[in-house]
Amino acid sequence: MSTPPAPPAEQATVEQAVARIADETGEVAGAGVLVAADLVLTCAHVITRGREEPPKTVLVDFPFLRTGPSRAGVHFLASAAPGSEPPTGDLAVLRLETALPPDVRPVEFAASAPPGLQVSVYGFPNGYPDGRWVSGRTVGSLPSGAVQLEVTDSAGFTGGYSGAPVWSPELGAVLGIIFAADGQGGRAGYMSPAPALAETWPEFDAVVRSAPERAAGAPEGRRAAEVASGGRERTQWVSDAPADHDMLKRTALANVLARQLRHARTETPDASFLVHVDGSWGTGKSTLLKLLARELHSDSIVAFFDTWRHVRIEPPWWALLVTIRKAVVQHRPRWRRPLFLLRELLARVRRDGAPQVLSGLLLVGGALLAALLLRAGVITVRSVEPAFKTVTTVVGAAGALWTAGILLSRYAMWASARRARTFEDSHTDPMNDVAEHIAWLVRHAGRPIVVLVEDLDRCTADYVVNFLDSVQTLVRDVPAHWRRPARRTPGWHAPSFVVAMDGAWLRCAYENAYETFKSAVAEPGRPIGYLFLDKLFQLSVPMPRLGGANRDLYFGRLLGVSVERPVPATAGQVRAALTASSDEIEVLETLAKADPRVREIVAAQAVERILDAGVQDVSRHALAKFSRLLHSNPRAMKRFVNTYTVLRAVRVLEGSLVPTDTLALWTLLRIRWPELADYLEAHPEAIDLIMEGSGAQGLPESLRELAPSEDLHEVLCGVPGVTLTPDVIRACSGAGDDLAPLRP
Repeated sequence: MSTPPAPPAEQATVEQAVARIADETGEVAGAGVLVAADLVLTCAHVITRGREEPPKTVLVDFPFLRTGPSRAGVHFLASAAPGSEPPTGDLAVLRLETALPPDVRPVEFAASAPPGLQVSVYGFPNGYPDGRWVSGRTVGSLPSGAVQLEVTDSAGFTGGYSGAPVWSPELGAVLGIIFAADGQGGRAGYMSPAPALAETWPEFDAVVRSAPERAAGAPEGRRAAEVASGGRERTQWVSDAPADHDMLKRTALANVLARQLRHARTETPDASFLVHVDGSWGTGKSTLLKLLARELHSDSIVAFFDTWRHVRIEPPWWALLVTIRKAVVQHRPRWRRPLFLLRELLARVRRDGAPQVLSGLLLVGGALLAALLLRAGVITVRSVEPAFKTVTTVVGAAGALWTAGILLSRYAMWASARRARTFEDSHTDPMNDVAEHIAWLVRHAGRPIVVLVEDLDRCTADYVVNFLDSVQTLVRDVPAHWRRPARRTPGWHAPSFVVAMDGAWLRCAYENAYETFKSAVAEPGRPIGYLFLDKLFQLSVPMPRLGGANRDLYFGRLLGVSVERPVPATAGQVRAALTASSDEIEVLETLAKADPRVREIVAAQAVERILDAGVQDVSRHALAKFSRLLHSNPRAMKRFVNTYTVLRAVRVLEGSLVPTDTLALWTLLRIRWPELADYLEAHPEAIDLIMEGSGAQGLPESLRELAPSEDLHEVLCGVPGVTLTPDVIRACSGAGDDLAPLRP
């Protein structure tokens, strides 16, 4: 039997290549990036710090690898070129004196940095010694060869980002390093791309370009494929873990979700916003959550909750509380955590332990007072003195132990699930106490909290319902006294949740849990499972599907076969036209005229443009005509706008250019009768039978009453010039393959 090939080394990620650079005193000076086994690239001014002579050595460590500081000498140094603005040529190369672990690989550098790419940068600004992410995008090249960036979140390229690698999740490569910034709060940044680095440092191509191939131990150009005995090619094994880099344009969708979450907490800071990411197993939900965490990291506390790990731990609220608490505590610098834990303990004592603690203190105080009176001679009964002393000592000790026991039991309540169950049994209203404490954590977090929930569709129906009920009762349904301005800190926001799970699994869990109420509550086209989804989540986001071109590209990358084609020359013109577009219709028209390859390249920028505030205002005005079909339901109207925005972004990323009115009609159908929409996604040809009025018998029993209804046909025929056909439904639901633009 032949031995299977060894799994390949993990593809290098930007996290393991990010370096933190400090002087001999340990003061952080900036960032760097690992470009070879023993070489780190950074800016010259990070090393010199205004001095004429550079130091002989500096301290370098890799935070994500948790390596200790290593000394590094200056291998190459080029100061900024005089007279250029921003100053270019600012580059230093450091050689490490201590070897890194053998599995650490340098990252790859992209050959170019086209405008419109989403980027992430990890640096070490003041107040964040462990580092902080900033999200942005490339704007365009400057005459000097530098590339301008703009920030897309609340942070900026402030001091501490110099030398940091600019990572493109879409390309899975580093575009260059940050060397300067300007504007208020560093809103604009400047990057030295690979061509500029190669021009400044002659060894760049020889060292950096070949480093990943040498680290992988494979011939150049054959890193993911090997030649087996007999001359046949075989591929190496591929990990099924969530991806660290984006090969399926999930970064753009993560940016959409981040925008929605930020908008929701700005509009209604007192209300939690719950998002459902709907996709079956293996569609990339965990990867999307990972990219979303990177997008939110700059202005939010992100907590991952893996329900699969906690499914056997009861009660569910305990694991949720511990996850939120841990994220809030770890967000603080290490030296401030003990003080925060002390404040937390005092808050708990004040809230639900005050009567017992006060009784204990009174008991101890009374015993001490009696002892003092006896010692001072105020009490002179000699016959009772020995017994009185003994009683006083015992009572004082008991009171002290009682008080300490109460404090310890309150504090230890969070230490284990067993103590949490005891807490439930020993309190008259335990859930109110838990909700109060979660509210306290949220008020003192210092940042908005976003909880990312994954693998819930691997849990039992009872756990799914119990966990989401805990979210609903402990976090989302905020008691009125939580909201009093006098009791909340500035910038306070209710937590948000993003739950990634198969929608069918979620609906089935609630239908099983509330089977008794099915006939009483369910509506035609909206069974009880869908009703619970509407009640729980303000937004449901479908995972994008793979069209033919994206599928071939993704599979080719897994096999190590390059299937990418050169970027067409018209890409720049299309990007410029997208930037000048004033509404969604112009964006769609620009994409429709573009070459399919260009359309794929600029999809992320098109989504960014559609989500622009000005474009959104025009688009929402175009949706006003559908309000009469929503029957004046305020909640349904909000859900309609949110769902349309997300569906538009997802369809553009897939390459489906559905006209505005057509997609809006499909969105309306999905909101009012989601069961029918799901059925039509799987059987689009059924729409013809419904429109003709002859298809009721061919539908599932739960939809037969709905098919001939006047309400349904009023919606289907409610928009002049728009007709839902099987092809239109395939395009609206992302079920097409290599979808071409649809014309109204």
